[in-house]
Amino acid sequence: MMRVQIPHEDPLVVSLTVAECLVRSVLIDPGSSANIMPRVTFNRLEIKLEELKCTGNPLLGFDGKRVEPIGTVELLVQAAERELVKSFVVVEIHPSYNLLMEREWIHRVQGVPSTLHQVMRCLSPDGSEVIDIHGDQVATKECYSVTLKAAGKGKTLIRSVSTQ
Repeated sequence: MMRVQIPHEDPLVVSLTVAECLVRSVLIDPGSSANIMPRVTFNRLEIKLEELKCTGNPLLGFDGKRVEPIGTVELLVQAAERELVKSFVVVEIHPSYNLLMEREWIHRVQGVPSTLHQVMRCLSPDGSEVIDIHGDQVATKECYSVTLKAAGKGKTLIRSVSTQ
């Protein structure tokens, strides 16, 4: 069975366990300096508003626009045999992905993401084996399709988040 549909220009979109929930459509972005959580994902994970911490720092997008965060929240992320508590910046945006994982998280799981191969290779915590987190090109194409449809309607839909 062929794991990667080629040719493609897909970003790396995976599934991760966050706050004990399986979250699909997680964008791996080695160019980002923050883990981003759209408000709708925050709501679907049923996190209490009291867990949000204030932040005074706006985010700057690649287009130079400022986005004011609603707050930050720390959540357990499980991947590559690691459990890491990571801070997410919660923002009122409507992307086609559920979460965006940033460069520092990639480094902490000792990951090397490859969009070409649709995998993020990680070392096990003891360094004895390689653990692959495979991309989900179907979810990637769904995200892209939702984005294209939303461009004409002014909003996007978020993919599902399910409790394990």
